[in-house]
Amino acid sequence: MLIDHLEFSYLPDPRGVGKTHLANTLHKYLFGADMPMVRIDCGEFQHKHENQKLIGSPPGYVGHDEGGQLVNQVKQNPNTVVLLDEIEKAHPDLWNTFLRVFDDGVLTDAKGELVNFKNTIIIMTTNLGNDKTTENMLASGAGFTKDISYKLGTRIVPDRSIVERNTNNAIKKHFKPEFLNRIDKIVIFNFLSEKDCQHIARLEMSIVIDKLSKKGYQIKYSDNVLSGLINKGIDAVKGARGLSQIRRDQIESPIADTLVYSVVPRGTTFHIDYEDEQFKFEVQKPHKKSEIKE
Repeated sequence: MLIDHLEFSYLPDPRGVGKTHLANTLHKYLFGADMPMVRIDCGEFQHKHENQKLIGSPPGYVGHDEGGQLVNQVKQNPNTVVLLDEIEKAHPDLWNTFLRVFDDGVLTDAKGELVNFKNTIIIMTTNLGNDKTTENMLASGAGFTKDISYKLGTRIVPDRSIVERNTNNAIKKHFKPEFLNRIDKIVIFNFLSEKDCQHIARLEMSIVIDKLSKKGYQIKYSDNVLSGLINKGIDAVKGARGLSQIRRDQIESPIADTLVYSVVPRGTTFHIDYEDEQFKFEVQKPHKKSEIKE
């Protein structure tokens, strides 16, 4: 599928809600998984001279013939999603580089060649405004108490109007008008609701189920397991980034240890529950059921 014109969107706020995951899913849906999405981590372009890594070094400099990180990938695959992740971390010169891309859909690389961006979708993400929203969420504490509240996290979801106001104010303050005026759409993400958390937890468990089913094993888990994943891995401040780590460390690792150090025949079912803030495991072999010894 080809896009008949260049589109560029801005996905701000908050942390850990799946902005990068959405961009990657969009790329696979539109262009397939044969070629990876073009992802530029703007934290690697905080200094002015690092902008040359995108379009290539000028003539006479080392690496001139190698081209740039961005233009090389777009030349190789002109039908793609280009993700500029955490755009606020980049030096302002990087934003200026994309002004012509946003206007004409082309970019001149260091060799003087035109690179066509007209069949790309450019998505930029940022966390601007998130700190202000987080401060509002934790405003009930002060000093030492506030620090404790932050460490414990919160499940409070702020009002949509507060998120929009803080985000829009931060964006307008950080970026120049000529940059913002060229953006087709600004999409402000909501903080994760309870329903969102449940869905994400099920997706994480489906990863475990898929891995084990390929090895000939099954998993059955209670609703308490989803609650345990959410309690340990998700809060409104940090988002859902910690959930994958909890799934790997506290669910996959015990199962993997059992498979490595015990005789577990194919057809075995792993039963998982969550009690007393701990994940509990039982192994039901085709003819026998026993607890996993931790």
